[in-house]
Amino acid sequence: MNKGIVKITGAGIGPADMLTIRAKKALDDCDVIVYDRLLNENIIKPYLGKKEMYYAGKTAGDHYLTQDQINDLILEKAKEGKTVVRLKGGDPYIFGRGGEEALHLLENGVDFEVIPGITSGVLSLMYAGIPATFRDIATSISFITGHRSQGTEANFSQYADLEGTLVFYMGLNNLDQLSSDLIAAGMDKDRPAAVIMHGGYPDQRVQVSTIENIYSDIQGKGFGSPALIVVGDVINLRDQLNFYENLPLFSKKVLVTRARSQASSLREKLENLGAQVIEAPCIEIKEVENPDFIAAIKDFDKRAYSHLVIHSVNGGEIFFKHFLKYRDLRDLAGVKICSIGKMTSKLIRSYGLRPDIEPENFVGEDLLAAIKADSTEEKKIFLAHSNLSRQDLLQGYRDLGQLDAFVVYENTLPEERVDFGEVDYGLFTSSSTVENYLKLYGKESLAGAKVVSIGDITSKTIKDQGLDLYGQSKEATIDSLIEFLKEDVENENEKN
Repeated sequence: MNKGIVKITGAGIGPADMLTIRAKKALDDCDVIVYDRLLNENIIKPYLGKKEMYYAGKTAGDHYLTQDQINDLILEKAKEGKTVVRLKGGDPYIFGRGGEEALHLLENGVDFEVIPGITSGVLSLMYAGIPATFRDIATSISFITGHRSQGTEANFSQYADLEGTLVFYMGLNNLDQLSSDLIAAGMDKDRPAAVIMHGGYPDQRVQVSTIENIYSDIQGKGFGSPALIVVGDVINLRDQLNFYENLPLFSKKVLVTRARSQASSLREKLENLGAQVIEAPCIEIKEVENPDFIAAIKDFDKRAYSHLVIHSVNGGEIFFKHFLKYRDLRDLAGVKICSIGKMTSKLIRSYGLRPDIEPENFVGEDLLAAIKADSTEEKKIFLAHSNLSRQDLLQGYRDLGQLDAFVVYENTLPEERVDFGEVDYGLFTSSSTVENYLKLYGKESLAGAKVVSIGDITSKTIKDQGLDLYGQSKEATIDSLIEFLKEDVENENEKN
C-alpha cells in the first residue's frame, strides 16, 4: 500500500492565478482535496467530479466541519495511502491553523508538506493601493489577530506602541473596542486607518478614515467579513497607488453564458479588467459518436474533397483529433481549408495550417459566398458540425456541389442552474445561448441588465425573443465584445 501524505497548501487571496505553480502541481497530482471557504472558486472548479472533494468551510460561529473533524479527515485519507491537499485560503500558517493540522499529522505518524500562499495582509493592501511598507514611512508590518476566542476578553492596548503598519485579521466585530483601546493606550487619534473588505476581488470595498472615526465611518455601508483593518501612514498613498479600482471594468458584474469549456478565456480577460464575472453556462458541448464521420476520415484521400469547412473551435478540435488518429496532415494537401471566426482560424494555425478561405465577416452566409466565388469547378465539401447548424446554410453548401456533412457534437441544455442576483451586463455569443438562457432563467433575470451581442445573427435572436438589445460588438470576436464594454463604462463614467 502506498504511503499517504498531506500537503497543507495556501490558495492565496484574490485572482485564481495568484496560486503558486507548486500549489497548482499539488492539486493536479493529488487524490483528495479538502478545501476552505475563503478561496477563489475558480481554483477548485477544474477538479470537481475528478477528485475526491471535501468542503471544510468555516465562518464565525458556523463550522461546516469542526477543526477536530478536519484533522481526523485529512489523517484518515492519508492513512488510506492517498495524497491529500488541504487547501486553505491565504497562507496556511498565517492565522490559518495550518500549524495545528501539521502537528496533528506529525503526532499520528503521517508525512506532511507545507506549500505557502499569498496572505491577505499583503495582497489585500496591495489591491487597495496601500503598500505594506514604504521607505521613510513604514519599515515594518505587524500581522495581528483581531478575533478573540469565545469567553476571552479582548484588549488591544498592547499594540498602540507598535511602529510601522498594523494589519488586524478577523477584527471587524471588535473594531469599536480596538479603536478605543489603541487611543486609550496613547495612539494618535488621527493616525490613518482603513477597512478593506473582500480585498483583491471585484466587489472589493475600502473605507479610509482615522483610528478615531473608522468605526463610525463604516456604519450603514455594508461592510462585513472577510475584512482587514489597517492602521498606518502608508494608507495616505492609496490615492496615488490605487491601480485595481481604476481598472476599466472594476466592480461591474458581467454575466457570461458560453459553455463552461469555452468561457475561461473570456472570464480571464474580463477579470483582468476588474470585472466580477458570473458564469451561467447555457450550452453544454457533447461529442457525438458518428461512424460515418470516422469512415469519411479513413477514406479522406479516396473521396477527393475540394474544401474542408470548419465553423467553430469545437468542430475543429473534434475533426483534428480524429483526423490525426487515422491520417497525416499531409493528406490535406490540395484541400482548401475554410474557416469562420478568428478563434477557429487560430486553432487551424496551431496545427501549422493556414485557412485558404476566411471571410472578413464571421457569419456562415459570407463563408458560403466566398466558397461559391472560389474558382474550383467541382466542389466537394467536408463539414463536421453541430446539431444546431442552420439548415438553410447546409442547403447552400449542397447547392454548390456535393456536401458530406457530419454531426460530431451536440449543443445541449445544461442541467445545472446558477444562482445570481442583478448584473450590469449580459453577454451572448450565439443564438443558442440566448434561447437556452431564457429556458433556464427567463427574461426577468435580466431586468436592469445591458444585453450585449457578439454578432448580427445573435442580435436578431435576442430581438426575436423579446429582449431589449443594448448593443453589439463591432466585430464578432471576444476582444471586440470586451472593447464594447470598456467603451460603454468609460462613457458612463464621463456622464457621471
